[in-house]
Amino acid sequence: MYKFLSKYYNVILTLIKILISFVAVYYLWQHKYLQNLWTGSRDLFSFKLVFVLLIFSLLNWFIEIKKWQFLTGQIQKNAFTEAAKQSLISFALSLLTPNRVGEYGVKVMFYNKKDYKNVLGLTLIGNVSQLIVTLLAGLFGLWYAYDTGLMQKLIRFTSFSKHVWQILFSLALVIFVVLLIIYLFKKYRQNPVFKPVLWLKCNLYAILRYIIFSTQFVWLLRYFKVDYSLSTLYATVSLVYLFATLIPILSFLDWAVKGNVAIWVFSALQLAGILVFKIVALMWFFNFFLPFTAGLIWMWSSKTFAK
Repeated sequence: MYKFLSKYYNVILTLIKILISFVAVYYLWQHKYLQNLWTGSRDLFSFKLVFVLLIFSLLNWFIEIKKWQFLTGQIQKNAFTEAAKQSLISFALSLLTPNRVGEYGVKVMFYNKKDYKNVLGLTLIGNVSQLIVTLLAGLFGLWYAYDTGLMQKLIRFTSFSKHVWQILFSLALVIFVVLLIIYLFKKYRQNPVFKPVLWLKCNLYAILRYIIFSTQFVWLLRYFKVDYSLSTLYATVSLVYLFATLIPILSFLDWAVKGNVAIWVFSALQLAGILVFKIVALMWFFNFFLPFTAGLIWMWSSKTFAK
C-alpha cells in the first residue's frame, strides 16, 4: 500500500484537487451563488469600488514583484520591469499547471542554466515565506475566534473547553511552521544563495503583502456595510485564508473553494452567502484574473517564449 501511494502520490493528489475543486463549483451552482452573482449588483461597477480595488491589487503585485526582484538580486540585478515580466508570466502559466509547478519551470527559463538550482531555491523561499505568514496570521485568527466564540458557532466542540482547543490548534500550527523552517534550513543551507537574512527580508515582504490583500478584503466587507469591528473582520479573513491554504485545490478554481470556505467562515457572523461570494469573486478577479491576463499578454510578446 505504501509503495502504491508513493508511486502514484502526485496522481492521487491531483485527482483529490480535481474532486475538491469541482465539488466546490457544484456546491456554488446548487445553492445558486453562481447564478445570482450579478443579481442586484450595480454597486459592483461603481467607479469608487473599481478604483480602490485596482489600487489594492497594484500594491499587492508591486510588493510581490519587489520581493522577486530582491530574491533574484542574489544571482543578478534585475530591473523592476524584468522582475514584473518574470513574476506575471510565471504566475499566468502556473495557474494552468498541476500544483502550480509551472511557476518553477517558467522562472528558470529567464536565467542561465548554471543558475537553475538557485532560481528554484529562491522561488521556493518566496512561496514558503507567504505560506508561513498565512499560517501565523491564521494562528491569530484561531485564537480570536475561540476567544470570542466565533469558532464554536462553526464547529460544535463539546469535549474540551475553548481554551484547550486554542492551545491545541496553536501548538499544531506552531509545530508545523517550526518543522517547515527547520526542513528548509537543512535542505538549502548548503546552497550558496541561501542566507538567513534572505529569509528575514523575504518574510517582511510577505507580511506587507498579506496586510495589503487582507485589508482589501476587509475594505470590501465595510464597503458592503458589514458593521463588525476591524479586529473581528481581520481575524475572520485570516481564517478564510488559513483554511483555503490547507485545502488541496486546482489553482484556476481557487475562487470556488475559497468562496465555499468564506461562506462557511462568515456564516459565524451571519453574513449572507451571496454577499461573501461576491466579495471573493471580486478579490479573485482583481488579484488573479487581471494579473493572469497581463501575464499571458506579456508572454506572447516575450522573446523568451517567442523562440
